[in-house]
Amino acid sequence: MVQEGPRFELVEHAALRVLEFAGFAFPPGGAFAVGWPTAPGDTRRDAAGRPTLLHFAAARWLVPSPAADVTALVVAAEESAAGTAIDATGKWREYTLSGPDAVRVLGCSIDSVAVLAGRECAAVVLFDSPCVLARTPGGYAIWVRSSFAVDFAAAIDRLRTAG
Repeated sequence: MVQEGPRFELVEHAALRVLEFAGFAFPPGGAFAVGWPTAPGDTRRDAAGRPTLLHFAAARWLVPSPAADVTALVVAAEESAAGTAIDATGKWREYTLSGPDAVRVLGCSIDSVAVLAGRECAAVVLFDSPCVLARTPGGYAIWVRSSFAVDFAAAIDRLRTAG
């Protein structure tokens, strides 16, 4: 009998611009809150369903590959003295984990279903790597701290061969 390994795909995306936004107060209010995901673990998404503004911690947002509309929100929030944007390009490596066994793969580190219950994203530690995890159509988007990216990818690869 041949045992088939887990069916999943981990794709590393090209490094693009990433911002982090740190709010000066929580919960945010006024004009700052318009268009921003302000509930814990909430996200703003583009037309394809990809997260574009992730509320991953109290008064903290991850802004991967900011499009013009999201950049305008960030600039307006800074101009209103609601917080500050930090260029975090190079700090994060973006991956997509998809396939029928994606939940099972994450389950070797965390219970992603429980972690994301009632939310769209969360700051987590996956395989000893600090990450921001978000649901995407067909799987998960994962932003891994760059200094942990090699070990993260190796841990996932070991699962592929472990079956």
